[in-house]
Amino acid sequence: MASVDPQKVYDVVVVGGGPAGLMASLCLTTYGFNILHIDERPHPTTAGRADGIQPRTIEVLRNIGGVSNAPVPGGPIAGLSPIAGGGVAKKMISKGVRVYEVAFWDPTADQKLARTSRAPSCPEFIDVVDNYTLLLHQGLIEEAFLDEIEARRNLLRDPIPTPRSGIFRPYTLRDCRTLPSSDLLSSTHPVECVIEHGDSKAKHTIRSRYLLGCDGAKSHVRRCISGGEEGDGEWKGLITMQGEATDIVWGVLDARVKTNFPDIKYKCLIHSKSEGSIMIIPREANLVRFYVQLQSTEGGQIVSITRDKATLDICIARAKKIFEPFELEFGYVDWFSVYQIGQRIASQYTLDHRIILGGDATHTHSPQAGQGMNISMLDMYSLAWKLNLVIKGLGKPEILLPSYEHERRGVAEELLKFDGAYSRLFSGRGPDAKHLPGGVDAEKFIEMFKQNAFFTSGCGAIYFANELNALPGAKLLDGRHRRAFNPPGVKLVAGQRMTPGHVTRVADGNNVRLQQEVKMNGAFRIHIFAGDLRWTRPALEAFAAFIDSPDSFFERHRVSPGVPSSIVDGPAAVMNHDDHAKHTHTFNPFFTFLTIVGTHWYEWEIADLPSPLRLYRSQVYGDALFDHRVAEADTNAPLHRKFGIDMQKGAIVVVRPDSYVGAIVDLSEDGWLGLNDYFAGFLNVAPMKAKM
Repeated sequence: MASVDPQKVYDVVVVGGGPAGLMASLCLTTYGFNILHIDERPHPTTAGRADGIQPRTIEVLRNIGGVSNAPVPGGPIAGLSPIAGGGVAKKMISKGVRVYEVAFWDPTADQKLARTSRAPSCPEFIDVVDNYTLLLHQGLIEEAFLDEIEARRNLLRDPIPTPRSGIFRPYTLRDCRTLPSSDLLSSTHPVECVIEHGDSKAKHTIRSRYLLGCDGAKSHVRRCISGGEEGDGEWKGLITMQGEATDIVWGVLDARVKTNFPDIKYKCLIHSKSEGSIMIIPREANLVRFYVQLQSTEGGQIVSITRDKATLDICIARAKKIFEPFELEFGYVDWFSVYQIGQRIASQYTLDHRIILGGDATHTHSPQAGQGMNISMLDMYSLAWKLNLVIKGLGKPEILLPSYEHERRGVAEELLKFDGAYSRLFSGRGPDAKHLPGGVDAEKFIEMFKQNAFFTSGCGAIYFANELNALPGAKLLDGRHRRAFNPPGVKLVAGQRMTPGHVTRVADGNNVRLQQEVKMNGAFRIHIFAGDLRWTRPALEAFAAFIDSPDSFFERHRVSPGVPSSIVDGPAAVMNHDDHAKHTHTFNPFFTFLTIVGTHWYEWEIADLPSPLRLYRSQVYGDALFDHRVAEADTNAPLHRKFGIDMQKGAIVVVRPDSYVGAIVDLSEDGWLGLNDYFAGFLNVAPMKAKM
C-alpha cells in the first residue's frame, strides 16, 4: 500500500499513540470528526508498559461498544445504528487475565514470609458488573483500540485518507500554536502545528480546530505551549509540573518463572523482612509482572539502588532475595524497565482551551496502584463529548471546555494524594512504618489498600458542583426551581457514575443492563422513572407533552438539520413502530429518553404511554428483576428502590454522555422546568428558537 501523507486541515490533531491518545481518537471518530493522529514511535507497543484495566474503565469500554461493518441482509436500514457486539471491551477481556483477589505476604514471628491476609480486588460494596481488574499488556490494549477506530472510520461521511493503522508514524510534533482570527480559516481552525516525519524528515504544517497533547510525561505539546528549557527530565515554562520525586527506585519486568510460591497466579503484595517489597500480577501468555523495590544495605543502612545503575540482573537478584524462602527461577523475560517514584501534576491543562493536555502530560505517579492508564483514558473520554458539543455549535465553549480541567484535575489530585501515601508505605517509607525491621507497617498497608478500593476501582472518581453537576453549591440550585433537584431519599448523586441496574425491555422481553442500553453516541440520556402508573400517569403525560412543546430543552437545544451527534445515531432503532405520533415529534440526536416503569408491564402496553415516550419503544423498560443489593424489594420495582425513587412520585435522572449523573429532579412541572435551566447553563439555543 502506498504511503499516505497528512492533509492540511483536520478537525482535531491528537499527539501520542498510547491509550489516552487512542481513547481520544476513538471517541472523536465516533462523533464523526476527521482526526490527524500522530505518534513518534514507528510501531505500536509490542510488550510491557501499562497493563491493568479497572472495573470503571471496563464499564466505559463496554458502553463504547463495537461497530459492525458486516453486510446487512437486504441492504442497510436507514437510520439504524451500526453499533454491535462487544467491541474494545470484548477484545480485551478475551485476551486478558482477570484478578478477583489480592494476597498479602509479610514476615511473621515464626516465618520468613507468610500469607497474612486476602482481599477482593473489587469489594462487594462497590456496585459494578465486572468486579475484577483485567490484566494484559499495553500492546494488546492498543491493538483493540486501533481495530475499533479503523472500523468506525469506515462509517465517516467524508473520511480523510489515513494509514491502515489510523496513526501517522513515525511523526514528531515540532511546534504548535493558536493563531489570531485573521481570516475565515483562522476563525474555524485556529490551531497550527508543524510535524516532521522521523525518517524522511519531511515537514507538514497542519491546521485544526483543536490539538490534544496525549504524549506522555515529557510532552512535546506541553513544551511547545509553555516554552522554557529542558530540566530534570521535565519541561519548564508557563505550565510547570508541580510535585516531588523520591529516591525510591523500582524495577518492573514481565517474565515466565518456575516457583514453589503458592500464590503466583494471584496479585500479591509482598514485604520482606529487610530486603524490600515486591508486587506480582498474573498476566496473559503465562507471564507474571514483577514490580521489584531496588535497594541494598550499605554500612547497616538501607539505600535505594540508583536508576542509572539498575539492570535486569540486579532486578532479578533482588526479586529472588525478597521471595526467600521460596524459590524463584526466571525464564523468558518479555520486558524490563526502571522507574523512580514521584507525584506531579501540571499547573494548567491548557492555556487557551484550543491546545489541551491530558493523561501523563498532566499527571505522573507510580504505576503500582494500577491507575495511570485508566485515569489517562478517562481524561479523554471526559473531554471528547464536550468537544463534540462545542464543535457542532450546541455547547457553550466558555462553560464546557473549562469543565474538563475542573473535573479531571480533582480526580488527578486525589490519585496523587493516594499514590504518594500508598507507594511510600509499600516501600517502607510511611510515617508509621515501624512494625517490621524493614520499615513496613503491614497492617496499616493492608488497611489502606482496602479503604481505597472504591477509588482504585475507578468508581470513586467524583465530580463536584458545576454547571454540569446539579449539586448544592452550583448556581443552578439558587434558581426558582431549586427545590425540584435532588429529591429526598434518592441515592443517585450528580457528579457520580450511574450505578448498574437490570430491567426488562418491554418491546422484546429481554433482560438488559440499563446503563449499557444506549452506547456512547454523544447524547444525553433522560431516564424517566415512572414508578407506579396509578399515581404518576398525570405527571408522565404532562412531561411527555412538555417534551414536544417549543419551550422545552428538547426543542430549544438543537443543531442544524442533518448534523448527527455521532456515527452511531439510530433513530430508526428506537422509533421503528407505526405510530401517528411520529408526525408530531422531531428526533433530536443529542437527547434520548428511557422510560422505566415500576408497575409490572403485564398490566399496561407501550401504546398506553404518552407520546413521545412510547416512540422510543426499544427504550421502555419494566422494573421487576431481582437485585441482591435490594433483596427486600423482591419483584416490587427493585431498581426504583435501589435508587431511592418514590414509587408514587417518580423522578427524572439526566445522565451525561460520559455516563455520569448530571441532574436528578422530581417528575413534576418544577422538575422539568428545572431541567430547562440545567441545560440552558451549558447548551446554546437553536438560532430559530433564539429569535422567537
